[in-house]
Amino acid sequence: MVTVIENLIEEFKGSFSGQLIDRGRVVDHLLDLRLAAQGQPHVTALVDEVLSNIPGRTVVETSWWAETLDRLASAASPQPVV
Repeated sequence: MVTVIENLIEEFKGSFSGQLIDRGRVVDHLLDLRLAAQGQPHVTALVDEVLSNIPGRTVVETSWWAETLDRLASAASPQPVV
């Protein structure tokens, strides 16, 4: 089952091109993910960590953003019960 967070992440992955993305846009997307992660404290904590460590003053490298989205997707995906 695909979660709201996973849908948002896929949408965000498809919304950028080039080598740089506006830092404000990254912050907005992270806040959207934080809101969607209510009830998943480990994801909320990871988003908070990322928010406090965003590189750049006005722009962010898309490679950093793509890696961050992958990391958040991994944290948000349901873990199989063993």
